[in-house]
Amino acid sequence: MAQRFYGVPVPDVTLNGDLPGRLVVLEGTDGVGRSTQMQLLRNWLESSGVAVFDTGLSRGNLAGRHVQQAKEGHTMGPRTQCLFYCTDFADRLVNQIIPLLRAGYIVLTDRYIYSLMARAAVRGLERSWLKQVYGFALQPDLVLYLRVSLRNLIPRVLTSTGFDYWESGMDYLCEPSMYDAFVRHQTALLAEFERMVDEYDFKVVNADRSVRQTFESIQEHVCAVTEGMLPQSTRLGLTPPLPVPQEKRNEERAVPSDRLREMLAVLLEDVE
Repeated sequence: MAQRFYGVPVPDVTLNGDLPGRLVVLEGTDGVGRSTQMQLLRNWLESSGVAVFDTGLSRGNLAGRHVQQAKEGHTMGPRTQCLFYCTDFADRLVNQIIPLLRAGYIVLTDRYIYSLMARAAVRGLERSWLKQVYGFALQPDLVLYLRVSLRNLIPRVLTSTGFDYWESGMDYLCEPSMYDAFVRHQTALLAEFERMVDEYDFKVVNADRSVRQTFESIQEHVCAVTEGMLPQSTRLGLTPPLPVPQEKRNEERAVPSDRLREMLAVLLEDVE
């Protein structure tokens, strides 16, 4: 399958013809369930006999751990943050993604340049500048956007990891509480993703549904771009989906405590 870059590639990086692998991106905000779907997707593809590699933000050897160290201080500015992540992405693209695509792997990536651009845009960086900065990115074969409503996102975050400083936009918003910042930041972030849907040809997956229903939609889209790579039995749906990972198995049935439920009911009145 033919792949190309959005703009000017990294110097001395050439594709030398088509890459036999496939680049599949899972996009969406924090708390939408990307990690669960990534694990299910990798297990399903590997059980079908396909070589799979997965990657994600801050996993590069060059700058990955330094990004995390910089975030611990809560003092990193928007442009510095953007360039830090851009460096990490460039490292992974050149040393992981392209070589493995050349070797015929299906490369799964938990977020891509779209999350990085959306995060930077809501923090005030110019979209035209961001497109130039990330122009060296390879165009994926498939971008799956896990779309979630803010009303469903808030309970998921509260009952899992809780509000995060950066994912709540506390580094740039002046709000009285992290909850207020989270609502404002995520509203802007979700709007930015929606703006990208047509521009970058996102395949929208309704993530307000159960884990299994969401995964079944993902399977359909992946089958459409992996023709000739997956066994026919898998493409016909004869290979049953693997069970939800142990740590996520009860996610569909998870019910907050009565006290938390009451709190959410009050908080969500502000979202409606």
